[in-house]
Amino acid sequence: MLIKNIKLHDKLYHHEDNPFITDDEYDKICLKYDELVNLYPDLGFTPRKQIGFKPKRQFSKLKHQKPMLSLNNGFSLDDIENFISKSKKFLSLKSDDDLEFVCEPKIDGLSISLIYENGQLKSALTRGDGIFGELVTENILTIKKIPKSIKNPPKFIEIRGEIFMFKNDFNNLNLKQIENRLKVFSNPRNAAAGSIRQKNVAITKERKLNFVAYTIGDVSDELKIKSQSELLKFLKSWNFKIPENVNCIKNIFEIKQYYQMMLNKRNNLNFEIDGLVYKVNSFEFQKRLGFISRAPRWAIAHKLPSNLVETIIENIDVQVGRTGALTPVARLRKTNVGGVFVSNVSLHNEDEIERKDIRIGDSVLIERAGDVIPHIKKVIIEKRKLGSLKYQMPDYCPSCNTKTFKKENEAVRRCINGVNCQSQAIEKLIHFCSKNAFDIDGLGERQIKLFYKQNFIKKFSDIFFLNSFKSKLIKLDGFGELSLENLFKSIENSKSISFEKFLFSLGIKQVGESTAKLLAENYIDFENLKSELAKAINKNSNSYLNLINIDQIGESIVDDLISFFENQSNSNEITKLLDIIKIQNKKDKKNNSFFSNKKIVVTGTLKSLSREEVKSILIKNGAKVISQISNNTDYLIYGEKPGKKISLAKEKKIQILTENDFINLIEKKL
Repeated sequence: MLIKNIKLHDKLYHHEDNPFITDDEYDKICLKYDELVNLYPDLGFTPRKQIGFKPKRQFSKLKHQKPMLSLNNGFSLDDIENFISKSKKFLSLKSDDDLEFVCEPKIDGLSISLIYENGQLKSALTRGDGIFGELVTENILTIKKIPKSIKNPPKFIEIRGEIFMFKNDFNNLNLKQIENRLKVFSNPRNAAAGSIRQKNVAITKERKLNFVAYTIGDVSDELKIKSQSELLKFLKSWNFKIPENVNCIKNIFEIKQYYQMMLNKRNNLNFEIDGLVYKVNSFEFQKRLGFISRAPRWAIAHKLPSNLVETIIENIDVQVGRTGALTPVARLRKTNVGGVFVSNVSLHNEDEIERKDIRIGDSVLIERAGDVIPHIKKVIIEKRKLGSLKYQMPDYCPSCNTKTFKKENEAVRRCINGVNCQSQAIEKLIHFCSKNAFDIDGLGERQIKLFYKQNFIKKFSDIFFLNSFKSKLIKLDGFGELSLENLFKSIENSKSISFEKFLFSLGIKQVGESTAKLLAENYIDFENLKSELAKAINKNSNSYLNLINIDQIGESIVDDLISFFENQSNSNEITKLLDIIKIQNKKDKKNNSFFSNKKIVVTGTLKSLSREEVKSILIKNGAKVISQISNNTDYLIYGEKPGKKISLAKEKKIQILTENDFINLIEKKL
C-alpha cells in the first residue's frame, strides 16, 4: 500500500503538476518506505527505482542519452554523516582532507535537459520517468535567460538544470489567475512545471520563468574538467545561471555550518528551495563511487526542516496488500498543508501505532515532509478526550475475514489466505500488470478491480484471455471499441518478457526488482531456476547452498522462493503462463573481461580499495560475487586477515588473487 501511495503521488506531482500533499510529506513517506526495506528485508519491500513519472501522451517523448537520475534523501545531520562515512569507506579514504564536497541549494523546480548541437540549442526534455522525457523545446525557447547558443562547444552536449519561478513572480501570477477565474497554483514549483508543460506556447511565454544549470549529461567530447566546482565555473562561462551560495567543504562540521547558514537565509531567498545538495567534488571519485539503483552514491539531498499542522484523526481503516500485510490508514479531518489538502495518512503498522499511541479522535500534528504524502509527527496528548480507547488491529482480515497472524519479530500483521483473499488477489494482479512487471497499458487499478468484480480476471493467466469477454466489456462505461483494441494490443505485446521482470511480476515475498535481477544473472534460464529450487527443498543439497551463497541473497529469501514454487496452485499458474508467454532468458555476458561469468569471493581487509568498491567493479565486469567458498568458486580475492576462507580455497584448489593482483588486472582494463 505504501509504494502504491508513492506511485499515486508521483503521478500527481510529476505528471499532473497538481500534488495532493506537500514535498516534505512525500519525502517522509519515501523515507519510511526505505526504512522498511532496510529494517524488515523479509517483508517483500523492494528498493524504489522509479524516477519521476512517464511522459504525458500529449507530448512527444524522447530517450535521454544518459538517464536523469534522482537523489537519495537525508533528513538529519546523522543521515549526512552516514553518507560521508560510507563514501569514505567505499573509497578507502581515512582523512577528511582526502574527500571534498560541493554544497548547493536545491531549487524546487522542474528538471530539464537542454541539448546543444554544434553550439545551438536544438531540443529540451523534461525528466519524465528518468529514461524518457517529454519534448518541450518550443516552450523552453520562450525563456530569455536560457542561452540559445554557446561558444567553442563540443559537437553535442546536454546541459541539465532546473526551471523555476521567483516568489514575487509566482504571487503575481496567482493574482492574475484569480482575476481571470483560472486555476490557482499551490507553489512556485507547480506553476513552473505547469507552464513548461503547456501545449499553448503563448501561455508559457507570458510566465516569468528562470533556469539554473548545475550539471551535464551526455557529451561528445571529453571536457577537461576534473570537479563539480570547475564544472559550475565552466557553465557560467557559457552564460548559464548557476546556483548561488555554493560552498566547498570537507567534513560534517563544515556541513553543519553551511546548513545553518542556508537555514538562516532560506526565507530571504526570492526562490523556493526544498533542501541542500552535497556532491563529491572530484569527478574521478564520482566515477569510482558510481550508482545504486535510482540514485548516485556520490550525492545526497539534505531536506530542510518541515512545518507542522494540527488536525484530528476521524477514523482508522485497514488495507490489505498483495503479500497479506495489513496497513492501517488514518482518515483525517481535511486540512490545508502548504496550499494542498490532506485527508489521510498511512500509519504503516501496529508497532508504529503502539509507539506513538495513536487513537481515533486524537488531535495530531501532521508534518510536512515532501510534496506528496503526510506523516504524523506526534499525538497532542493534552487534547485527548476522556474515555479514549487504544486502537487494536483487527484479529480477522477486513477483506476475507481470515484470522490474521503476526510473527514475533515482525512489525507487520498479515492475512495468510493468499489469493483466496480478494484484496491480496487484486493487489497481486495490479502488481503483475505494473510498469516494472508486464507493463500492460490500460490495465491499471481501476480496471483490474472492475474486471475482478465482473469475474473476467481472477488469476494472472486470465489476463491473456480477456478478449474473449469483448462483447461484455464493451457494454461497460468507459470501454469503447478503440480503448479495448488498445488494451488487447498491449496485452498481446506483453507476452514477451525478460526473465527478471517475469520473476518480479509473480509478487513473491522479498523478491523485488534487485533480487529478481540477481537471480536472473545467476541462473540465466527460468527453467534452470525452477529446477534448482525444486532440488533446494533439501537444505543439504548443493542447489540450496548455491542459492544462499549468492551475494545479497540469504536463507530467508531462499525459503520464500522455495515456499512459493512449492505451492501447487502457484506451480499450476506458472505452467499456464509458460504456455502463453515467452520468457527472454538472461544472456551470459560475453565480454572480454577477465572476470566475465566467474564466481568470486572477496574476503579480508583491503588497503587500496574497499570491499564494496571491489564488488562493484566485479559486477560491472560480468562477475558473480558470492559470499562463501564452494566447489564452484572460480577465484578468491583477499586482503589482510582473510580468515578461514583462504585455507578453504587452497584446500579446494581455487585460484587465489591478492589485492595487488586484482589492482593490476584493473590497470590492464580487465
